[in-house]
Amino acid sequence: MLDSTPTLLLCTALNALLDKQPGAKSRLARHVGRCVRLSVPPLSLRIEADGGLTAAAPDTLADVRLTPVPASLPGWLAGGKVGDLFRVEGDGVLAADLSHALDDFDWVLALRPYLGDIAAARVDQLIQSVMNWRGHAVESAGRNLAEYAVYEQAWLAEPMAARDFIAAVDQLRDDADRLEARLHLLESAGKI
Repeated sequence: MLDSTPTLLLCTALNALLDKQPGAKSRLARHVGRCVRLSVPPLSLRIEADGGLTAAAPDTLADVRLTPVPASLPGWLAGGKVGDLFRVEGDGVLAADLSHALDDFDWVLALRPYLGDIAAARVDQLIQSVMNWRGHAVESAGRNLAEYAVYEQAWLAEPMAARDFIAAVDQLRDDADRLEARLHLLESAGKI
């Protein structure tokens, strides 16, 4: 185990949270001895038999490497999962189990022993409202961008004008079909 104080503190904090998450911990326990490396900040974690984490030496061969991808932040803001924020290289099964462990994390269960029931529930509500906010923010930004593209820059047609145009094209097609049918009728009668 490394004697790096920040790494030790991080492992202690993660293990304290994982102790309250039996589902997440059991997912990780299937990968005992495997190593996960975060590239930023550089950190290597080894999975213990009980699903907990310990610091691994920096030169340990990583089974999964996670590299943050800043360009994926808009996708995450649009409702993506935490795992979408990283480029994953290595063992796909371990990466999938890590992703599921993060997605299924129950903050109320993890924070209850430290904050109490009410404060833990409030923190969970805060987390949920942030997650809901990001969806509303993306939707609002999309509406504003569409409005700008239609009314300010005229890059797109106004929705009502587009519907009217499509209806006019449909009417013209129907009129042309009726005219063609009438011409065929007149030709067959020998009047043309």
